[in-house]
Amino acid sequence: MLISALFALYIYLHARRNGIKATGRFSLAEFFAATKYGAWAIGAPVVILGGIYTGIFSPTEAAGVACVYAMFVTMAMYKEITLRELFDVASRSMFLTAQIFIIVAVAGVYSWLLTISGAANAATEYIDAMNVEPWVILLVINIFLLLIGTVLDTASAILVLTPLLVPIAQTLGLDLVHFGIIVVVNLSIGTFTPPFGLNIFVAQAVFKAPLSSIYPGLAPFILLAIAGLLIITYVPALSLWILPLIL
Repeated sequence: MLISALFALYIYLHARRNGIKATGRFSLAEFFAATKYGAWAIGAPVVILGGIYTGIFSPTEAAGVACVYAMFVTMAMYKEITLRELFDVASRSMFLTAQIFIIVAVAGVYSWLLTISGAANAATEYIDAMNVEPWVILLVINIFLLLIGTVLDTASAILVLTPLLVPIAQTLGLDLVHFGIIVVVNLSIGTFTPPFGLNIFVAQAVFKAPLSSIYPGLAPFILLAIAGLLIITYVPALSLWILPLIL
């Protein structure tokens, strides 16, 4: 929400400065029409979270329920895919899932190697011996994760780096929920940071825009996202204030 607010403020000021006019005005009728059309899609998180918190099914079973619900809505309600196209989607999903399972398996071996080799403990002892202020170490971790996020997808980076970084976070006395948010925000910024940010190429494919125009346009958003990241990193209350209300 913080980063979204920074982006929104920049877009507003940029539009005012360059005389970019609004393309349309808010319409309550259009809002209700869009909400009505999207009601079935909005129902997905209701079904998933409602089923989990009422004890109807476990989080793992919720994944299966979500797939069945998505197939029903897409085919029966929105009629966006046919049965033949469903098999194509399932085939692509199978390959993607296989890739993720391979990463999970390798990450498990990697975590085991870190444990038996004592690499994580060695890293924490090295940081203790450096006698450096925690904010400096957090800054180094942020820079490291930003760079990793440009070349590695978020899920893979989390699986590979968590066993190494969590002991360091514990050494610094960080709340692990707060540290988890720091890691995810870092890696998310990496997805739209040149030269290898995945979302850059997604945007290029969707909007048919050349990279020469995308890169300059990204610069202010990257800077704002990093500013938001620093605020999130060094003001833990922004991430943790809600925990007593939900736990």
